[in-house]
Amino acid sequence: MAVFISYHSSKRPVVEHIATYFARHDISTWWAPRDVPPGSDWDEAISRAIKNSKALVLLFCASADSSVHVKREVHLADKAKIPIYWVRLEQVQPERLGYYLSPTQWVDWLDQRDSTLDSLVKDLRRPGVSGRVLDTDATPRPAEPVPASGWPAGIAVFENERVAAEAAAHTYFRIARDASDRSVVLPTGRAATQVFRAMLRIAHRYAPTPFGESHILSDTETFGVHAQHHTSRTRHVVETLVEPLTERGLGPAPGQLHLLSGQISEREDPLLRTQRILRLYPPAVHGISISPAGEVLGYEVGAYTDPDEIVSDGCRIVELSEHGRRYIDPNQPSRSVLTIGLASALECSGLMVLAFDKTKARIIHQMTHFPETAGVPATLLRRNPRAVIVTTRAIAEAAELDNTHFPESAEAGSAWIVSRFA
Repeated sequence: MAVFISYHSSKRPVVEHIATYFARHDISTWWAPRDVPPGSDWDEAISRAIKNSKALVLLFCASADSSVHVKREVHLADKAKIPIYWVRLEQVQPERLGYYLSPTQWVDWLDQRDSTLDSLVKDLRRPGVSGRVLDTDATPRPAEPVPASGWPAGIAVFENERVAAEAAAHTYFRIARDASDRSVVLPTGRAATQVFRAMLRIAHRYAPTPFGESHILSDTETFGVHAQHHTSRTRHVVETLVEPLTERGLGPAPGQLHLLSGQISEREDPLLRTQRILRLYPPAVHGISISPAGEVLGYEVGAYTDPDEIVSDGCRIVELSEHGRRYIDPNQPSRSVLTIGLASALECSGLMVLAFDKTKARIIHQMTHFPETAGVPATLLRRNPRAVIVTTRAIAEAAELDNTHFPESAEAGSAWIVSRFA
């Protein structure tokens, strides 16, 4: 298979070593100047090589971050929808390349032990990345990514985010009314606000008990804060959904609410309580929001290398870097969040991947066109075969989604989504 290696000229000894290491694992590489044909135009040869590669591996360092040539190569790979992997050679964070590198797989090679590269080799040898030998003399053609076979179970596309959010709201209420022995998991974040507003608009159609007798959970909470703190996600759920519904006589009974608490006390441990609820009342529906970079449920981009490390995670406390804190809430006083864990989303019988903001198009494209990678936790949602993407026409077009369904209304869309969960 052909992999393009992008690097700063000061790291030539490193690129030679890594190319040799890849070759020992049957991974062929293309890098300049070694593979530039004699007499060829340098820029044209590099552009053609990138477009015909199955992946780009960036040897990242401070010099690479500030290099115009490296940025151009990464931009070409991003434009051609080619997976980008980066090997960090120095203890620095990307700045100029941050936009391109935040949703990509990465590996630290600070100790320069070849064993550290094994996880990268494993990713590069996946069927979705390997399989085509680079022909530098061929006519330029875009890469042909391999879509995720059989995933998602459906893609419901609506004209705008208001209608998409209403479809998700209808889905919650439809399933909740028939799920007295199950739970429903509410999302958090901007998508949650849109879904909650939609729930308030349509709740009267499901009177007197829109949520039936199902048990209601939230999926994340800032760790260490009380329920009235301004960064509390539980407070957001209560103020924007539960209290307005209750004022209309449509609210859930107190015994139905099991929203995450950010504080652990002698009387109660929210993790143990939530684990018990999930065990007794398995989730029937969960609308999950992903970040444009690929964070999900508090799991941040670039923090993991082994998918099995997180796909079986139940309720837990997730530690965040500064990057993760910006994603969750830049004003939160804690470096951690409580999460119900990725396992609950993967086991949920009705998972909706909510993508209402056009900034989500890039990660939705990655989730549907390229192999899963632990470095981008959102891609691991592909392990739930019943997942349905709920999105807008603008995002579907930007993400180049196929096999889409265009419901005539939010209610019709909800009925179709529920049918895909069966």
